Amino acid sequence: MKKAGVEREMRESPIEREPMRLEHRMKHKANWLDMEPNDGPITDRFHIDPDQIPEGMAAQWVTDSVYGQPQTYHRSGFEKNGWTPVHGEDFEGRFDGVFMPKGTSGEIKVEGSTLMMRPQELSDRAKLRDAKAAQNKVTGIESHLTGESAIPSNRITKTYERIMIPES
Repeated sequence: MKKAGVEREMRESPIEREPMRLEHRMKHKANWLDMEPNDGPITDRFHIDPDQIPEGMAAQWVTDSVYGQPQTYHRSGFEKNGWTPVHGEDFEGRFDGVFMPKGTSGEIKVEGSTLMMRPQELSDRAKLRDAKAAQNKVTGIESHLTGESAIPSNRITKTYERIMIPES
């Protein structure tokens, strides 16, 4: 809203000026020239925009090192289950410059973790397998407590109570 009696002329934004003034010349191309004006600060270094994940793929950060010490056993377990490191040039370069400087070669790494992907189908099967294993463990404990060798006073009761969920 304009205040009465005050006229302002629209000036060109100094950011949009392509030829930089001599005192602003820099060795590297100015990062602000390619910047999206509506991009806010990144609050979570590990956030992966779900729209960027290729269709049919699952993404996960896998610990690669802790305080500089390689976690090879931990990482190899993920690789044996199909998780594959992502490089900046993978998937037509859609992650190039997102987590590391643009053009960086090698695996995408952030603070000791490596970005890895595998087909979503493998992740769905793994979740189903883990859910079945958890259920089998509970069933085994229940049968141990209530089976033939159990004390007659052992009882397992299950109750379900309604909880209030606050509205947003």
